[in-house]
Amino acid sequence: MIEDADVVVVGAGPAGSTAAEHAALNGAEVVLLERREEIGLPVKCGEFMPSVSEIKGIFPMADELESLFDLPNDLISLETRLIRIWSPKQKSFEIPFSGYTTDRDRFDQFLARKAEDAGVRIIRGCSCQSVEGNTVMTDNGPIRAKVIIGADGPLSRVARSVGIPKAKDLCPAVTAQTKGDFEDVCEMFFGSIAPGAYAWIIPKKNGANVGLGISPRFAKKSVKEYFWSFVEERGLEVDRVKGKHVPMSGPVKRSVVGNTLVVGDAAGHVMAVNGGGIPIAMICGRIAGKSAAKTALKGASLELYESIWKRQVEKPLRTAVRSKRWADICWGSPLRLEMAMTFLGKRRMGNMIRCKSVFP
Repeated sequence: MIEDADVVVVGAGPAGSTAAEHAALNGAEVVLLERREEIGLPVKCGEFMPSVSEIKGIFPMADELESLFDLPNDLISLETRLIRIWSPKQKSFEIPFSGYTTDRDRFDQFLARKAEDAGVRIIRGCSCQSVEGNTVMTDNGPIRAKVIIGADGPLSRVARSVGIPKAKDLCPAVTAQTKGDFEDVCEMFFGSIAPGAYAWIIPKKNGANVGLGISPRFAKKSVKEYFWSFVEERGLEVDRVKGKHVPMSGPVKRSVVGNTLVVGDAAGHVMAVNGGGIPIAMICGRIAGKSAAKTALKGASLELYESIWKRQVEKPLRTAVRSKRWADICWGSPLRLEMAMTFLGKRRMGNMIRCKSVFP
């Protein structure tokens, strides 16, 4: 028997849960599918969030950010005040940047509860196998929907089913937790320690999130080999290492096909200069949910979603891609990278982190 819904969302990360919540708040009957039994686990990201004021600066065209990022204090692990960037020769650049760290599992579970409170039905332990027309084929059986939202990550089955290609530049990254006392500063390490990307130590209450990403174009070893070298050099003891892929080639050219849209990592909604994606996932998730409800209930064009997210966040994301392409020129040589970072200085590096033009 085929189940029916106005909107089916695949993936209960920040993009999917936010999309599901706002589709339901706008009157749609929504089903949210999550392949894991427990939402938010395992944690596979750096767990850092910019402050609302920083998000406003990065995405000035996005609206109602205060309400979107109105999170309870118990989700904040530690507030941070700056980012310290380390060059290949261990020269440091301190960039004022306000933000906080969170426990990503609890963060995702909070967003899922908000969706449930709005009337969303969440089916846990249910994977999307493919999309066939207006039907999501799952391992629990088919679900028919007026609108389908793919929020199922950079290797999205929803996107693949409707012909949206995956990101050309997928960077492997790993992360783990360590215990101890750390300064309220996010640290980023560049050079041969993490070719084509960076390593990080992001402080949390009573510990830190430690991770590392690479670009396969420049790396000569696996991401885990680079990671273990990094933590051993610093004498850190970490728990289980988790891995993921981060799309670093910018947003997809086409995010809507028929009655299906993609959002979050599935749509390349990631800041290519730093790999951050949670704020964009939530901004675009809200747009996706509202647009899906209008399409399902009022027959509005789903293309509205694409036009709105592009107006609100595309320019900074494209600027970040251009900055990353410029940086890619330097990755092959630690000396060239050192010279480039010295030339940029902390002001231009601050612009780069905030997805602004490096050379205004």
